[in-house]
Amino acid sequence: MPEKAKRLAPKPDTLRELFLKSGNLCAFPGCPQLMMDADGVFIGQVCHIEAAEEGGERFNPTMSNEDRRAASNLMLMCYPHHQKTNNVEAYPVEKLKQMKADHERRFSRPDRAILETLTDWTELDAPTEVRNLKRLDNVLNWNNNEAELQQSIDELNAYIARLRNVPIELRKFLGAVMRRAVKMDNTRVVQSGMKGTLILVSDLKRAFNLSERVIAERANELDAYGLGDVDEIDTDMGLKPAVRIRDLKSGWPIWRDIIAFCDATAEPLEAFTDDLDFGRLDN
Repeated sequence: MPEKAKRLAPKPDTLRELFLKSGNLCAFPGCPQLMMDADGVFIGQVCHIEAAEEGGERFNPTMSNEDRRAASNLMLMCYPHHQKTNNVEAYPVEKLKQMKADHERRFSRPDRAILETLTDWTELDAPTEVRNLKRLDNVLNWNNNEAELQQSIDELNAYIARLRNVPIELRKFLGAVMRRAVKMDNTRVVQSGMKGTLILVSDLKRAFNLSERVIAERANELDAYGLGDVDEIDTDMGLKPAVRIRDLKSGWPIWRDIIAFCDATAEPLEAFTDDLDFGRLDN
């Protein structure tokens, strides 16, 4: 017979493990909220995936009290996202477990630790190719037939094979630039065309607190890998430099669609830019 549910405080070793794996950030995708402030005060919240007490969200009567306070059942989040994930229908157990795993993978994988030897770290990134794209098709309401989906599958898998050779820092830059461009859509700092999406260097400089030199270097690297380049946008003050994120050869704005998919499903963009886990686009 299961023991009576009783809230137990997490053990110190458990809290230490949670904090180290959190990277001092809220586990909700894209949230920049720190878990500990500059004064060393813990301002986050220790959240249960399956509730500590009966009547709580996702309570599992078959769990032991020790299992309920184990690191595997806990995650660190800011207060707003703790409250948001109390919506059990939107955030069932498996979705929170995946969120926790995605977040902790960013800081726990040994191959992402500080380089101690000269290693081609792209060899350690094993991308997941797409098989059917039916989840993406459903989420974005494409209603494509099998032949149309197969064309997209073949084109995307060829692109994924190229991405594997791109250093993770550059992939992260690509994703950040594209997310910024989507955010600034319908403003004059962004321009979409046949080759892709352009965003002013001056906007990226302010948004990311990067120098023009660093942005130019990253843009040139994108050009070298066939992922982007530098062009210009016509402004009231004349032509100004801009970074372009290229669409696929067919004209498919792949990163726009991935960001739309992430926003609709609460999937982290890092799953694609960092982990190359494109299998999430399948059902």
